[in-house]
Amino acid sequence: MDTRTELISEIAAFQSKVKVRDSNIGLIALNDPKFVARLREGRRCWPETAKKVRDFMSAAYTHITTADGTVIIRDIASGVTASGSSLAEAYAELRRLLAVKEPA
Repeated sequence: MDTRTELISEIAAFQSKVKVRDSNIGLIALNDPKFVARLREGRRCWPETAKKVRDFMSAAYTHITTADGTVIIRDIASGVTASGSSLAEAYAELRRLLAVKEPA
């Protein structure tokens, strides 16, 4: 199975657990709301891009929403935690923190 086909299967499994539209997955993970639609249409997917989507899906499994609406998200691999007023905002902060943590 190629990267594209595997990723489409993983996205479908993710969507069965976390109700999120295709456009939101692409927007939050890659800042590209048409990514998943293009993927389903047969477009190629680079392994690096697939990793970003997989990282988002993995982190999204580990988020909670507090009573005041704040979303707290945690990267399982590194233990880094971030928060925001929405899942997209919290994930963007998590990406920023992980980029700062990684050596250049």
